[in-house]
Amino acid sequence: MKWKLSFLELARIALAALTVFLLIFLMGSAPETNISLEELETVTAPRLLEGEAQKADERMLRRLYGLNPSDYAEIVLYYPASNMGVEELLLVKLNDTAQAEAVEAAIAARLAAQKQSFDGYGVEQTALLNNNAVTEVRGRYILFTVGVNAQAIRQAFMDAL
Repeated sequence: MKWKLSFLELARIALAALTVFLLIFLMGSAPETNISLEELETVTAPRLLEGEAQKADERMLRRLYGLNPSDYAEIVLYYPASNMGVEELLLVKLNDTAQAEAVEAAIAARLAAQKQSFDGYGVEQTALLNNNAVTEVRGRYILFTVGVNAQAIRQAFMDAL
């Protein structure tokens, strides 16, 4: 059993290294585009389940993600409309691609907090958080979404860029 645990740890490290390599490769090869977040919001937000998410103000963005909106070119956040919801959409337009790491860390922290919040009783929510959470980084644009339509939102984001 101990050997299997070591093997799993090694596999996890290798997978993390591969993920970092792919992110760096994809970020470097992303075409430069200058679409506004308003346009991205127009194609992605309607795919959220109606009534399940609400648009956030700057205070809520700081509370949920710890991000200061004035540090970025543009940010749009839709967060769950109820305490039992997980439907979420975050769109960020960076000033510089060097900011991506901080945003990705904030996304990872938010996802971990949500998983912990529903651990043990929110079976449907936990399943959505584990299986329907998407983070996409394309040049100066970052998408994070959770929900039933996460893949459709991701595709709309990719098509718009």
